[in-house]
Amino acid sequence: MDPAIRALAVLGAVVVLYATEWLPLWLSSLIGCVLMVLVGAADFNTVFRGFSDPVVFLVGGMMVVGEALFATGAAQDLGQRLVKLAGGRERPLLVLAVLAAGGLSAFLNNTGTTAVFIPIIGGIALAAAGKIKAKNILMFVAFAANTGGMLTLVGSTPPLLVQAALTNAGYRPFGFFEFGLLGLPLLGLFLLYAVLGAYPLARRRFTTESLAFATPYTTQNQKAGRTKKIISLLVLLLCVGLFAREVIPLALTAVLGAVLVLLFRCISARELLQRFDWNTVLLLGGALGIAGALDKSGAGKLVAEFGVKALGAGFTPWAFLAVVTGVAIVLTQFMSNTATVAMLAPIALSMCRGLGISPHPVMMALATAGAAAYATPVGTPPNSLVLVAGYRFRDYVLLGGLFTILAYLVIIFLTPVFWPF
Repeated sequence: MDPAIRALAVLGAVVVLYATEWLPLWLSSLIGCVLMVLVGAADFNTVFRGFSDPVVFLVGGMMVVGEALFATGAAQDLGQRLVKLAGGRERPLLVLAVLAAGGLSAFLNNTGTTAVFIPIIGGIALAAAGKIKAKNILMFVAFAANTGGMLTLVGSTPPLLVQAALTNAGYRPFGFFEFGLLGLPLLGLFLLYAVLGAYPLARRRFTTESLAFATPYTTQNQKAGRTKKIISLLVLLLCVGLFAREVIPLALTAVLGAVLVLLFRCISARELLQRFDWNTVLLLGGALGIAGALDKSGAGKLVAEFGVKALGAGFTPWAFLAVVTGVAIVLTQFMSNTATVAMLAPIALSMCRGLGISPHPVMMALATAGAAAYATPVGTPPNSLVLVAGYRFRDYVLLGGLFTILAYLVIIFLTPVFWPF
């Protein structure tokens, strides 16, 4: 049996485990990694390399910084200020959080943006004494960060990939803000969707708060506590600044932040080990391993080729756009958006040449669809990060699945308006 078929079979089994939640999500990911190796879809080094991926260190490091902000009370202080700005109400806070996360992600890494928001939203939940639940907001922050990455050339990796493909092939490159012609309507639609539709559903669904670091920490004397609070805030600001400038790798920034808060004893090592969310780290590492196996085995390419062949004799430029976009959106729910777009871009570009149509609408749709991962917790690192709030797989399907479909429809119908075939 072809390794690509084996990889797809394993993926199908893992999706069933994710959806039914018979086992913890992290254990399902580990089982998927083991099966990928056992069935010969990919070798051990390829599959388990996911646990040494820089994204894992970025997530883990920022979780440590977040815990330090809670331990010192700095997150709660930030939360109280935002609660006042939002008038102590959850829905206005949701609007502020979505706009802020979406706007920052247009220029900063969306994973780093989400990581910064987690302790702040958690602090708000603590400061609000039950009136505001982090679980009602954090998933939408992650989705907004994903969507904000569609606004500019540097918002996420997919725009850079399609830009390079166009330039290398001798076509006109996209402008820096040209991606916003599609990304801005999607962010506006997401804000309406979140506030008017998904948020009321979340309130009915999440009746209890389960944020991992919502319980009190050991109290410190007032003077020492104030000093450590200032230090933890300075470390957070340092991380934000380094994320923005990217003078060192993002993962190294997060690890540096974690080392600093531990070095200055903003949080004790004992408390950190007890509270650290190992589930998220294991789930993310396993999901990256499965994505690596799909890429290495050729499973993603097989799905793409099948989708293109499905056009058959009924080909039209719009149908081709719809198929490429559909394949990208499906794959990006389970694979890295970088791997998805890197794999599909050369295929789509060569087919555009062969079919005699402009590559710009197809490449723009591909870049945008690559960031439209809303239906699973493993679609993007921001989705995995907010698992700390206690979400389950079906929560993503329920709250993000419909918007995934809406995003697909917006992309395939709006793209040809701005970039004709």
